Amino acid sequence: MAGHNYLRTHDLASEHLLIDLGEAVTELHGLAPDGQNRRAVTLVKQGGLSVVLTHLHAGGTLAEHSAPGTTTVQVLDGQVHVQVGNETLDVPAGRLIAFDARVRHGVEALEDSTLLLTLAQAQS
Repeated sequence: MAGHNYLRTHDLASEHLLIDLGEAVTELHGLAPDGQNRRAVTLVKQGGLSVVLTHLHAGGTLAEHSAPGTTTVQVLDGQVHVQVGNETLDVPAGRLIAFDARVRHGVEALEDSTLLLTLAQAQS
C-alpha cells in the first residue's frame, strides 16, 4: 500500500474497507509537531460509526466529556490514565476501555500515546 495517504476520512465505497493501522500511526506521528499536545484524524465516518486515530504527547489530555453513543478507547502505544467518576484507571498499550452512552470520562497521556477511538451513534 505504498504511497497511500491514510490521514483522511475514508468512506465505505464498497462492502468493506481495509486500513493499515501501522502506516496510519506512522503518518500521524510524523505530523504531530512539537508544541501541540495532540493530533487526531478521522479514519472512518459512515452510518453512525466514527473511528478516530489520536496521538497525545506526554501530559496531553482529552478533557472530561461524554459521547451520545457507546465509545471505546484502545491504546495502541504508550500509556494513559482514564478518569471515570472518582476512579482513575491505568490503561497501557494493548488495552481497550469501553463506555456506555453519556458516561463522563477524561484521558491523560502518561507518555506519548496513540489511541484508536471508536464512537457509535446514540441508539434511538
